[in-house]
Parts: sequence; C-alpha cells; structure tokens
Amino acid sequence: MKKKPGFMLRSVCGEQFLIAEGEENIDFSNLVSLNETSVFLWNAIDEEQEFTIDELVDILLSEYEVPRDTAREDIESLCRKMIDAGIIAE
Repeated sequence: MKKKPGFMLRSVCGEQFLIAEGEENIDFSNLVSLNETSVFLWNAIDEEQEFTIDELVDILLSEYEVPRDTAREDIESLCRKMIDAGIIAE
C-alpha cells in the first residue's frame, strides 16, 4: 500500500482529519477522522514508500502495548476505510 499524494492531516475543532488538497481530491463525503493511534500511524509512514499491514502492526507495537491480533484487526479496518476513501492505494 502507499499514501496517495494530496492528503494532509489537519486539526479541526480538536479532531484530526485527513483533508484532500487540490481540486482533483475534493470529495467531502470521504473525510476520515483519525484518533490518536491512527494519527501516529499516518505520521509513521512515508509518502514515498510502500508499506504493508505487517509493517504497520510492528510500528504500532513499538509504541503501544496491545495484543498483536487486536492491532492487526484494527489496522486492517483502518486501511480498508482509507482505501475506500481513496486516501491510500493497494
């Protein structure tokens, strides 16, 4: 997977959102609100490089104490939402 260009993390009224920049990315029906953990993962991945679910699990486990299975399930769900919203590509 890889981040698609043109998405920036922004704070709006105390919540974190991925916001599209540029006319080609504007679709407000696909805004994604991120919690603290999702923001951590978003900031941990490089826009230039591809990443895998397993890499995100390892990144998450390096910072948070959660069971590996729980981390994997949550990351798979997050990635599916981001793929559906057009924020990351498979």
